[in-house]
This record gives sequence, structure tokens and C-alpha cells, in this order.
Amino acid sequence: MTIPLVLDGAFPSERALRDVILGRKVCFDHDPFYVNDGSGRIVRIGFQLNLYAAFQDPRHLPSGEDPELHELVRDLHGLCRVFFQSLDLLKPCRHPDPPMHRIIYSPEREYRAEVCLQIPIFDRAHYGATPDRRLEELLATAECLLRQLGARRGKWEDGSTTESRPPDRCEDHVQAAEGVE
Repeated sequence: MTIPLVLDGAFPSERALRDVILGRKVCFDHDPFYVNDGSGRIVRIGFQLNLYAAFQDPRHLPSGEDPELHELVRDLHGLCRVFFQSLDLLKPCRHPDPPMHRIIYSPEREYRAEVCLQIPIFDRAHYGATPDRRLEELLATAECLLRQLGARRGKWEDGSTTESRPPDRCEDHVQAAEGVE
């Protein structure tokens, strides 16, 4: 990977980051991101990158004061911080507050107990603008880095280390997002 990861304040090393992704079976997907434009219309302005991290016991029923829940949220916020620090392209997407998280049991991942952190990706400088190719490439860059760090799209399958499609070059997505040919 030639995109340098900035780990300051998030992880002591890239190995520690990869260990969290592996140990927590981090998965990802994305959804369209919609907002109310103030006139009562719902408009699409970007994407929502969803990060999922599993509890050690897939049948775990976390409560608000659960130490493992707090550890999972901290780990996902650290991963999010690495992305915001490493990808200048994400800076327009930065939120003043950490992204929201929730506990879910999704059928895609066999109802395992997991925390979902949702990262909105949209152009804050042009709030309300329709997503363009630049935002699509920014999302592709984030997903490419997640795959290269060991996260899986959709669901975690033990024993699978690669996806069926050839690996992306994350740098190509960065160049496309910046408008460089």
C-alpha cells in the first residue's frame, strides 16, 4: 500500500490496526446518504460508509456500561480517525462530532452481535450537492484501504483472505477523486 497511513492518536502501529480488524472481524458496506433539504424534500448528497465490528461472543447482549462495547466503539473511532488523517480527500467530509454508532444483529452476518459505525461521506463545502464521481472515487478509496488492511465487504468468512475480484490500486481512486488523469 503506498498511501501512507497516519496513525497518530489512533493505533500504535499498522500491525495493531490490522490486529483490531482481524480480531474484531471488521466488515464494511455502504448506503446512499439522504438529508431533508429544508423544503420538505429528501435529497441524496453522498454515501454512508458502514463499519461493523464483532463482539468476541457472537451471542453477546451488550448493555450501555459494557466494557467490550466501549472498546469496540473506541477501535472503530480509531479506524475512522486513521482515515480522516490519512486521506486528505476525506477532510471535506469531516464531522465535528464522532460518527454515530449502534448495536445491530444483521442477517447478512448471521445475527452476530456487532457495533456499526456510520461515516457520512459528502461534500461539506457544497452541502446538498448531488454526489458526483469525485465522491464515488472517495468512497472507493476508503473501501480499497479497508480491504488492503484486511476488512471484508459484506460479511466475514473465516479462511477467506482475498476477494474474488483483483485488488484495486487505491492510488488510482485517489487520482480520480482529485480529478487527475
